[in-house]
Amino acid sequence: MKYLVSLFALFFTLQISAQDHFLVDLEPRSPDVEAMVQAFEGTKAIPIMANNIDGQQVNIGSLKGKVVLLWFWHLKCDRCIQEISTLNLLQQELSNFEIVSFANENGEELRTFRESMPIDFDVIPSSSMLAEGPYIGEFGFPKMFFIDQSGTIKWVFPAKDFSSSKFDLYNIVKNLHKQLNQ
Repeated sequence: MKYLVSLFALFFTLQISAQDHFLVDLEPRSPDVEAMVQAFEGTKAIPIMANNIDGQQVNIGSLKGKVVLLWFWHLKCDRCIQEISTLNLLQQELSNFEIVSFANENGEELRTFRESMPIDFDVIPSSSMLAEGPYIGEFGFPKMFFIDQSGTIKWVFPAKDFSSSKFDLYNIVKNLHKQLNQ
């Protein structure tokens, strides 16, 4: 019986630990990039408040209780543009989930772009100061910060991860969302 209790305790501990880590088989990160990623993971997200391209206020701090994906991108980034339809699908399919994106371009440029490609999530225009300020790092574009329901940054994905042939944004986000909602 003592053995069974010990085995159960070990299993329970491993389950809890597994919830704090997401193992995905991607290309190895350089030590510098890994250090930058680890500097963000486990910290509280900055409660940014800004207007989206439609003039509506978006408050990251008010999204506690939801899983939030912060997406940093710009119109000259081909991979960023390619992932918009995937992000739209995820925004539509997942409950208790918000995507807030930060683009370098101004509102007019982004509204014009949205006419040719629908965007079903908030887009904060002229956000280069955020990408180079509180969310600074040589992460490139796109970069993604995954935030849990308590407002803690759980996972960071720099541009290098997106270039991996093993990177599947749809499945990664769905799995992370599922993991945080268990």
